[in-house]
Amino acid sequence: MAGRSPVLRIITSAARESLKPLGLAQRGRSRLWIDDHAWWLGVVEFTPPRTAGSGLHVGAMWLWHDVEHPAFHVDAVRVGSESFRTEDQFTPLALELSRQAAANVTALREKFPALPDVARYLASRPVRRGFLWDGFDAGIAAALAR
Repeated sequence: MAGRSPVLRIITSAARESLKPLGLAQRGRSRLWIDDHAWWLGVVEFTPPRTAGSGLHVGAMWLWHDVEHPAFHVDAVRVGSESFRTEDQFTPLALELSRQAAANVTALREKFPALPDVARYLASRPVRRGFLWDGFDAGIAAALAR
């Protein structure tokens, strides 16, 4: 990890402690961790702020969308930025972010264990004007679940 910023090194270490035991995989050397369920992904992103530090974004991505980048089709959590001042100050913050990520990954797994659960969830959401993908996702999930 020589040559990497202390922020990225600390975040990676914290994420390895909390997310790797759950089976998540880091995407390259990025701040992105993936929880692969074959037809959906749990996506954990330790978001880079404008200054040194990190935030957190956890959600689910439906793989029936044909995109080549991670997407958040269902948000589990968004946490604002934690600023980096020193390694001693930032390390416990990064550990807490990674623990929150692990808890939210577990919640997503419990919420979406099978396609019928996703179909029910998507069909039960209130209609949002201008969000055409909501109906598309509900229809695809219902069709796949039969």
